[in-house]
Amino acid sequence: MKYLLKTQLIAIVVSFSWIIYLVVLAFLDQPDRALRYINTFVFGLAILLAILYFVLARYLLGRNWSSLLLVLISYFLLYKPIFLGFLLKLTNESNGSIIKFLSISTGIVHVLAVIIGMGFGILFTRPERKV
Repeated sequence: MKYLLKTQLIAIVVSFSWIIYLVVLAFLDQPDRALRYINTFVFGLAILLAILYFVLARYLLGRNWSSLLLVLISYFLLYKPIFLGFLLKLTNESNGSIIKFLSISTGIVHVLAVIIGMGFGILFTRPERKV
């Protein structure tokens, strides 16, 4: 039960960080801000999030590969639609369209950051010694 709770907590953190990722990119995507550098920000934020997921997976999940599937399935089916719907209700129509566009165009980058960060976190966790 404790293991399932940890995976769901990480899935919520992944969803929340994706929402923050979208909000930051939507803020930077406004005209006269950093529009020319948006690709740099997309990949830079993805690398920072991958490092965060690496640390979370390493210290909370341990060396269990099934946790990656539990996090991804609950993220895609439950938390991502709820958090995105909540964010779109909070924003006005013009910002909502920017956020929808960014969620479609940068979704793959974020999923790869999750898979790479958590995968390396699980891979580089030391196996527990049974004494």
